[in-house]
Amino acid sequence: MDTTHSHLAFFHYSMLETGLSLSSLGLAFIIVFFGAFAQGVAGFGLALLIGPLLNIIDPVFLPGPVVLLVSIITALMAYSGRRHVSMPSVRGTIGGYLIGTVVAAALISSLPQRETALLLSALILAAVGMSASGLPVPQGKATLLSAGLVGGFMGTVSGVGLPPLALALQNEPGPRLRGTLAFVGLISIIMAQAALAYVGKIGQRELTVALMLAPAVALGYLASRRAAALCDAGYTRPVVFLVSALSAIILIIRNI
Repeated sequence: MDTTHSHLAFFHYSMLETGLSLSSLGLAFIIVFFGAFAQGVAGFGLALLIGPLLNIIDPVFLPGPVVLLVSIITALMAYSGRRHVSMPSVRGTIGGYLIGTVVAAALISSLPQRETALLLSALILAAVGMSASGLPVPQGKATLLSAGLVGGFMGTVSGVGLPPLALALQNEPGPRLRGTLAFVGLISIIMAQAALAYVGKIGQRELTVALMLAPAVALGYLASRRAAALCDAGYTRPVVFLVSALSAIILIIRNI
């Protein structure tokens, strides 16, 4: 009984701390669950789906809580693919991610809420376009560095930082591609967290929001592990792209 009261007291305090209503938190929990499920099945989707949808519910979810939530599933996927990481690709990319992260953090530290939402929407649409295009890109160190610069900027603002690198590595074998993306994604998301904390975009409130939604990430990812063999990824990817793009468009309309 005491444990139950303690959990209820913590939950009540957390609600007051974040300023979120129970209905907003419940809807956010469902969105994060399905975002994590989509990422587990299709290999991507958490930040693409949840960023614009959560921002429509309440701006408190961005960018800090989304970046924190993305780090959970990125860590899980990085651990799973740790044996297939291409270290030359990591070394060629990570400097660009660092520079892009610093630039993005400096920008959003002074960017008003409306402009932040519009920038997020534009980056989500760009990520959808890059992920769906499959455009051929030249191979080499310059391509990896450029992918890191763009990915670091996108990841810090929206939590979606891997599409540019996925394009750069599209000719790699599947296991190496996924392992390298997850490993670079984990490093870049840690950079983004540090940068956002430094400019005051991750504090007690953001940590509390992320903590309350973290179980949704774990549950969605676990559910995807069981369902992945039964789901047709050929349908999953277009649905994730479509929902992400529509959500970003709605967010743009709301903030014009």
